Amino acid sequence: MKNRNRIIICLLVIGIALFATMQFIIIPHNNAKRNKYLAAQQEPATHDLSSIIKYKNKYMGNASNDGNLFYHLPLSNIEMNFELFPDNFELEVNYKDTVLNIGEEKVKSSLIYNSTAAFALIDNLKVIDYNFSGASYQVKKVDIESLYSNFSNILEKENWSNYVQSKMNDHQYVEDTFLRVIKTK
Repeated sequence: MKNRNRIIICLLVIGIALFATMQFIIIPHNNAKRNKYLAAQQEPATHDLSSIIKYKNKYMGNASNDGNLFYHLPLSNIEMNFELFPDNFELEVNYKDTVLNIGEEKVKSSLIYNSTAAFALIDNLKVIDYNFSGASYQVKKVDIESLYSNFSNILEKENWSNYVQSKMNDHQYVEDTFLRVIKTK
């Protein structure tokens, strides 16, 4: 009987130790890692291209595909809604915040990044209108394509890293590119 009680006590101690390890070490570590990843997804320079490749589509008329793409791009933490104009191959993204609240630099780099991603992933998309409270911008596919010598291969991981993401931390590049390809409405 004594051995049985000792075994039960040992198993109980081991169970408590494992429970404490899970609750106070493993779960917080995994949550911190997940939160770090989610924060990185909000920055164009650290966004994970592989998280959006599944939204590649020939046609822009698939509302759930288009919406899900933008819900996985930078600025997805801002409340938004969408409107599709399939006859004009145009997508409208309406953000429910101001550029000032979000940050002008963040908005500029995100619009360049998001537009590049959307035009590369949705083949027949021609125009994206971005509306914020107090500001509206328009981006055309032809203007984004002009930024890259070989736009058809831009989604290759190395090309994306070299020609899109690596430039998102360069303030001058973002400013010049924004003025070149994004029109204020």
